[in-house]
Amino acid sequence: MVYVNTNDMLIKARKENYVVGAFNIVNQTSMRAVVEAAKQEKSPVIVQTSQKTVIDLGYTVLVDMIKELSRDADVPVAMNLDHGTDMDVIKKCIEYGWSSVMIDGSKLSYEENIKITKEVVDMAHEREISVEGELGHIGGKEEHIETNKDEIMLTEPEKALEFQKKTGVDSLAVAIGTAHGLYTGEPKLDFDRLEEIMKICKFPIVIHGCSGLSRDIIKKIISYRVSKMNISTEIKHRYIDACEAYIKKNPDEYEPLKKFKFVQEDVEKLIKDYIKLFGSQGKA
Repeated sequence: MVYVNTNDMLIKARKENYVVGAFNIVNQTSMRAVVEAAKQEKSPVIVQTSQKTVIDLGYTVLVDMIKELSRDADVPVAMNLDHGTDMDVIKKCIEYGWSSVMIDGSKLSYEENIKITKEVVDMAHEREISVEGELGHIGGKEEHIETNKDEIMLTEPEKALEFQKKTGVDSLAVAIGTAHGLYTGEPKLDFDRLEEIMKICKFPIVIHGCSGLSRDIIKKIISYRVSKMNISTEIKHRYIDACEAYIKKNPDEYEPLKKFKFVQEDVEKLIKDYIKLFGSQGKA
């Protein structure tokens, strides 16, 4: 079994200038698609679960699934709680066996964000679980996370370094102009800010809101040596579209397992495309 926290994979990604993809799942079919894609492409991978997915499927179910799927994998597989805002959920994920958790205190004051993030770091590190924090407000809407235009706040480079030193987070999600959900137009990203963050911060940096970004923008972000990029909304769209395509193609078929296999393989294609784009193919 190669079930690990995210520390080594993200440090290695920064050093060798590629990105580890973090892909949000909603059930066993999508989780299997992520792990199988990583195995086929010999890539490290992060399976992400939202709070909504955790509450819906249950802690034991998700941990048992990821450990079973990664048991015979020859690639590093981590499972990360994405955008943890509920301390009870975060504590239970740590207790039940997630290998990584994200504490999202970005809507709190700077001081409160430091305090709650440090609390999570202390709990998680006791069990060798990695922690991702967030500084700055990323726009858009995803699951229970929603930030309107007036609330968007880009990350201050100097504060990012201070935040890491005061909390001990292993990685940090920063706001440079990306947004959750799918883009309706070309986003305006602050690459000068990202460059400054990367110069100052020598620990792994994370970019959220990557669904739907153009290949050129993604390649440019990678060139700054970020370690992790998140893909969520696009996977959900691909999953639903594949379900509809299968039913349309097979209107008289009532064997659910055939549909699940079709959907899994279609989602796998998306994950493999991102793995190749991120440059993590063959980096396991």
